Parts: sequence; structure tokens; C-alpha cells
Amino acid sequence: MGSEAIGRRGLGLAGLALLAPSPARAVAGPVTLLVGGPPGGTADDWARSFAPFLERHMPRAAVGVVNRPGEGGLAAARALAAAAPDGHVIGAFATPLLLARAVSAGALPLLERLVFVGAVAEEPVVLVGHPGTAEDLAALRALGDRAVLAAPQAGSAAQLAGLNFARLAPMTVLAFPNAAAARQAVVAGNVACAMLAAPDAIAALRDGRLVGLGVAASQRSALLPEVPTLAEQGVALRQFGHRGFALPAGTDAATLAGLAAALKAVVADPEFVDAARDQGYVARFLGQAEWEPMLRGTATRLAERWISDPWMPRRD
Repeated sequence: MGSEAIGRRGLGLAGLALLAPSPARAVAGPVTLLVGGPPGGTADDWARSFAPFLERHMPRAAVGVVNRPGEGGLAAARALAAAAPDGHVIGAFATPLLLARAVSAGALPLLERLVFVGAVAEEPVVLVGHPGTAEDLAALRALGDRAVLAAPQAGSAAQLAGLNFARLAPMTVLAFPNAAAARQAVVAGNVACAMLAAPDAIAALRDGRLVGLGVAASQRSALLPEVPTLAEQGVALRQFGHRGFALPAGTDAATLAGLAAALKAVVADPEFVDAARDQGYVARFLGQAEWEPMLRGTATRLAERWISDPWMPRRD
């Protein structure tokens, strides 16, 4: 699908027609939270930590996590699209990873069968270095040809930012299958630096196994106030990820409003705010009216980039 088609049809466009005010209806009974990752992975851990808060603010619901790993979230997206649009199956997704995988797989029409109800957590992206090798951006630049950047999962916010940074630096990029492997390569001193989502770096930054070189944002993050932005250091790079929830297209307005109200209440819950900060997330609610246009714009840019500058090998 070309960028013109994306702009015209959008993502979850059927859901945008349901934004008119309507009474919220909280779902009662069992609720399945679909996760597009394996048990014990980052997506699974996050969803399982979120589920009790969702239950707290959907008091008549009993939330159970079900894993549908594969294709960066596309397997879970397919399962959600095929589910009954009654609010009893909810998808938990990370973006832009889901969008990037849909673009690379030619599966953007699948996302039009979903309604992206709201995001609840923002993931800053941070460039990290090995202590003693790259204590700051100037030291990293001084390494010259010896500077190698570890990049995590293809299509993730951190990987996309890492590719952009390496082009601006410039430096060699070494691909890793996941953030844990990329992080360990820097901790061990096998590579000088990595671009990681804050949740994947926060513990190692706090205990000194990694040093923060720059945040890919327009302003410093409250999570890492001592780490300068890359923009402060002359690198215009802004990238972040989101974690949020979707329902099948065709879900009625009252059920959409009920889930949105619950998500908004979770983000206002002080206990969730503290837990998010501890894990390296920023608790921030983006409703459907704000999140879906953001996703549409990201999908358009990724589709255009895929043609001339793919972030993973194409299978033509």
C-alpha cells in the first residue's frame, strides 16, 4: 500500500467515526489481553504488570494475559482482528514496532481492522555507552572507525533511531535480535554504544553499568534528567515509542469509551505512575483522537522509507 492510500484510508479509520460523545460501558466478566510476544519477554512483562491496574479500573472485569508471539505483533493483531467486537478481547501493542512490521510484511490493511483506543506509556529512546570507552558523545566520536553501535529488534523505535544516528555520526551498526542482547554487548565492552528504549536501559544506567550519552528527544526526560538530549549536542534526532491498546473494528462506541475511560484512569493512578517511572516508562495517556492520527502519520513515513531506505532486508 502506498503512502497516498494510507493517508486516505488511515489506520482504524472505522473507529474514528465513533468519536461522537456516547455513554461509556465497562465490560464485565472475562477479558483477554492479547500480547504479541512470548512469555517472559518485554511485551509480556509489561502487559502482565499492567493487567492488575486495568482490572482495578474495570472493576467488573477479570483480565487474563494470552500470548500470541510472532512478526513483531502482527500475529496478535490478526487474532484481535478476528475476535468478536464486544470488548472481551483487547490487544496490547508497541508502536512504531507494529507499524514497521506491517509495512515490511505488506500488512497495513490488517491494521485498518483495528481501533487504536489509547496509549498509556511513552518510551524515551536513549543512546548509551560503555563506561570507560564512551563516557560522552565527544568520546564516542573520537573513536572514529572503532565506534560500533548495537541496534535492537528491527522496526523498534530504538532500532529506527539507531540507524538514523549512525548515518548522522557516522558509524557502523551491528544488528542484535533484541534489546537485551544489544545492551549486554555494550555492558561487556564488545561494542561502544547502543540505542535502546529507556525501559531496556534504565536499570543498567542506574547502577553504572551503562552511561547515558543522549536522549533522542526535544527536551530532557524526567526519567534521566542528567542525560542531555542529542539535540543539545548537535544531533537533531527525535524518536520515542508507545505502548497502548486496541479493539477490533466494529466495536460499539460505548465499549470503546469504557476502555478509554479505564485507560485514562490507570494513567492518573499514582501507583501506576510510580511503577512506570521505576520501569523506565513515562505514564502518558493519548486517546484515540490523538493516537490514531499519530500512527497514521508514522505509517505513511515508514512506508515511504521502506521503498528507499529499509530498516531490515527486503524479501522481494
